[in-house]
Amino acid sequence: MDPIIQKFREKFFDEAGRLLDQLEKDLLELEKDLSNKELKESAFRAMHTIKGVSGMYGFDFICEFTHSIENLYQALRENKLNVERNFFDISFSAIDHIRKLLVDEKLNDPTNQKNHHDLINQVNQIVQTAPPKPEPTIQKEEATTNENTEKASTWHILLRTDEKMYFRGISLLNIFRELATIGEFQISRLDFMSQTESDTWSIILTSKASQDEITDIFLFIEDNCSITQLSLEDVNGIFAHQNTEAQEESTDHEISIIEYIENQNNQTNQPKKEISSEVKEQKAVKQKEAIERKRISVDSQKLDQLMYLVSELITVNSQLEQSTKEVTFNSIRGFLEKVDNLSKQFRNNALEIRLVPLSDTILRFQRLIRDLSKQMHKKINLETSGIDTELDKSTIDNLNDPLMHIIRNCIDHGIETPEQRMAKGKPETGTIAISAYHSGNYIYIKIADDGSGIDAEKVRKKAIDKGIWKADYQPTRKEIFDLIFLPGFSTAQSLTEISGRGVGMDVVRKKIQNLRGDVEVESEQGKGTAFILKLQQSVTIIDTLLFTVNESNFIIPISDIQICSQYSLNEINLRRHTATLPYNNRLIPFIDMRQWFELPGEYDEKIKVIIVASQVGTLALLADRIVGEHQAVLKPLGKSFKKQQFLTSASQLGNGEIAFMLDTTKLLQTITSSILQSN
Repeated sequence: MDPIIQKFREKFFDEAGRLLDQLEKDLLELEKDLSNKELKESAFRAMHTIKGVSGMYGFDFICEFTHSIENLYQALRENKLNVERNFFDISFSAIDHIRKLLVDEKLNDPTNQKNHHDLINQVNQIVQTAPPKPEPTIQKEEATTNENTEKASTWHILLRTDEKMYFRGISLLNIFRELATIGEFQISRLDFMSQTESDTWSIILTSKASQDEITDIFLFIEDNCSITQLSLEDVNGIFAHQNTEAQEESTDHEISIIEYIENQNNQTNQPKKEISSEVKEQKAVKQKEAIERKRISVDSQKLDQLMYLVSELITVNSQLEQSTKEVTFNSIRGFLEKVDNLSKQFRNNALEIRLVPLSDTILRFQRLIRDLSKQMHKKINLETSGIDTELDKSTIDNLNDPLMHIIRNCIDHGIETPEQRMAKGKPETGTIAISAYHSGNYIYIKIADDGSGIDAEKVRKKAIDKGIWKADYQPTRKEIFDLIFLPGFSTAQSLTEISGRGVGMDVVRKKIQNLRGDVEVESEQGKGTAFILKLQQSVTIIDTLLFTVNESNFIIPISDIQICSQYSLNEINLRRHTATLPYNNRLIPFIDMRQWFELPGEYDEKIKVIIVASQVGTLALLADRIVGEHQAVLKPLGKSFKKQQFLTSASQLGNGEIAFMLDTTKLLQTITSSILQSN
């Protein structure tokens, strides 16, 4: 296959995937609000676009299938369907089938073959049994107007063709075949408008179709054509009767048509028609499409290379700043500041390119909840907050499976049936809530349900039966909940197709850990369960505060810092028995960095104290020296640092030394846990 054509076919895969995602989103919203005309139009346009492009690029089975589904949506937008749940079930099945056809484009898979024909038959039955569109009651004076709309109108289409159409895989033959289905047309080449690299054609179309229907045919080359309505009558018929000679000589006929167009365009004294609500909706759709056309697809490897170059630039900039601190470089200090400012802007822009909002992936979970709740005869709503939180594209891609497992677990083991919920005094409809937020260098995603929760005592007994713990061992709640991530560990009463075989949750933790993250469980029996995912971006460049203890360098995000202060050594020593310091009329724990990380040396008489706030609380860090702000390019730690649970990543300084990023949240959680155990 021609590599250029192959390139455009690959772009079709991306575009089709995007359109199917949008269609799925529209249908989920339409299922809640059947009166939304804009969603109906959007669904039809998505299917129409897939049909048209698939035909151009030779995806015959996709074209055949989407043509059938397009008829269904055409009946929907014309209000010819009594929409029931069956309509949406078939629509979602159709979306799934199209995704399979994008892989199995020749329809070789027997299962796909059966689904293909079954779905087409189901759609055809719905369309054929749809009641005819009711005829509106009209007043006598409106009859003339409606008669005109039923008559064939004449349209002039000015079309410019060039080589780019071929390279895009545009089939003009398919376009003209579709044009022939809505009316009769004549084509003439306009020599006086021809250019060296393109040809201009005049098409006179006689059709009962609306302008939107004609425009849809030229949807993929709309920038190359203009469509003008000449008359509410058959102009070709008028010329055939009034000017037989012009009909025999095509050139004279061409000039007559052009003169007619000019006359139509010069009639400026006609009153303007009021813009209908339908036209306004169509304009809104076109504006939306214009915005979509501004989006471009970029290979993720190119983005990875861009991030590598940005990180190298930041590192070199830091080295340059470090090596030019002497007075002799004062003359170039202003230029260095400009370079530093530009590198920060470049960093922010490059990072934003890679970031994708979590909302982009929530769609598939809406669909999952809809399908599984129906399958298990449960009523479940999805609530979201903070899903505009952005994550790295590679993180999002690797996060889909773990989130899928967790949500399936919430639906199967968490949410009760409507009868069970009402017996417990709960509303019959359960809730799954997905929320996300930033904290320092981490992103937290919480998936919570208001179901039955986890029976901690039941899990403990199961662990004893399996020989994991001795009978007299009293584990913490965290230890109990961590057991559900062990392979083969399940407390399910019975096996289901959804879960219950002890497979899935161990995969969740493993995949999250592969993303250099962690997952924790919070649960209260009878009230629900929450899974909290803690993730670190795969590529991170952030502003940090650099400080030192002995000869070791540490960094923490600037956004986490509350205040930097100073205490005397005596004040700290007097409070070592509680390991707390007063802050904002309360006591907060402090971390002696020398003790925690077994660093040599002694503190000076004046100790630097950094107050840090995290999602779980506030703590203080003791340091020898606060160096200042550092623009850090964070990179993963090697295997030798695997046991260092309080260090998350590292950054190279301008002088070649390494600074370690502290996990202050983990530090505070460990302190809190030790205090609770001691009490």
